[in-house]
Amino acid sequence: MKTANRVLIMILLLVSISSCSQKLDCTGIKYGYFIIPNDSEGTQPYRIIRNDTLQTEVDSEGIERYSKIKWLNDCSYILFYDGDKMTLNDFQRKVNRIGGVIVEITKIEDNCFYYTSNIKGDPPSERIDGVMCKE
Repeated sequence: MKTANRVLIMILLLVSISSCSQKLDCTGIKYGYFIIPNDSEGTQPYRIIRNDTLQTEVDSEGIERYSKIKWLNDCSYILFYDGDKMTLNDFQRKVNRIGGVIVEITKIEDNCFYYTSNIKGDPPSERIDGVMCKE
């Protein structure tokens, strides 16, 4: 009987936790102009221009990087560097070869989208947490 009570308590806890989690509406991330602010590691802010499956990043020096987006669902996508629009460096070619950068929106607050990105490969994964805010 104790086991049945423990199982019931676990189920109730899981249901209560999942019902309290935020339902994300990520439709606003597919189109528009975004800013990624500077972070604690000293990265300078840069701008993102996104049109559904295409993305242009413009850094603080005006250098543009181009990417293609493959949407997995409304809140997750894979980013591939676009070798048709720019010359890829070794790192960018490697990222594309091992499956791109997997990005998942984890939280939305006002006009800002918090994300986690992962680069799969060897070493197993490089995780970056960040935020992008709609202009």
